[in-house]
Amino acid sequence: MILYIDETEHEDYFIVAGLLAESKESVDLAYKHFKNSISDLRLKDKAKRKIYQEFKSFIIDRNYKRIKFQMLIEISNFADAAIYSCYIKKNDKLYQHSKEDVYLQLLSSIVNAIEYDIDIVFDTFNKPDFNAKIVSEIEKIPNVISIVPGDSILNPGLQFVDNICSTIRLHKSEKDIYDFYNLIEKIVREI
Repeated sequence: MILYIDETEHEDYFIVAGLLAESKESVDLAYKHFKNSISDLRLKDKAKRKIYQEFKSFIIDRNYKRIKFQMLIEISNFADAAIYSCYIKKNDKLYQHSKEDVYLQLLSSIVNAIEYDIDIVFDTFNKPDFNAKIVSEIEKIPNVISIVPGDSILNPGLQFVDNICSTIRLHKSEKDIYDFYNLIEKIVREI
């Protein structure tokens, strides 16, 4: 099993989410299927290059709803689970040191809730020391086979989980005006 991890933040919440799938190959196949399913959408070349480079949630959530819908449908068809853990902020600002501690705490709770041996890929941070700390802390959990940072441009699983994070954030903040969450609700589990 493989677990892809990303995080998102809202003024009230800090959320870490994981996409659990059978294998990297199953995720890559779903990504290929997803891209084929949207290939007939009419987009200007500039927009297509921008979107297709990396399906970032902050771009497609607002401007490309059909792409988001298709992605979430594809995720719900292949994923074993979308697992998330949420921290309710005590005030609007969560400082970097606290954010790192919360991230590790939420990630640990997700990994500990999984009954399978797993490989983990998390969206890399621009802080090599924090990346190393994540690896050293999480690899201590008995069911972790490996844990590595990844670049979302190169990793379809991280693009999928980025969109799961934004969907959960929109749902929890009651701003999911397009009902994205309903498309993945059957696979979502909060820890």
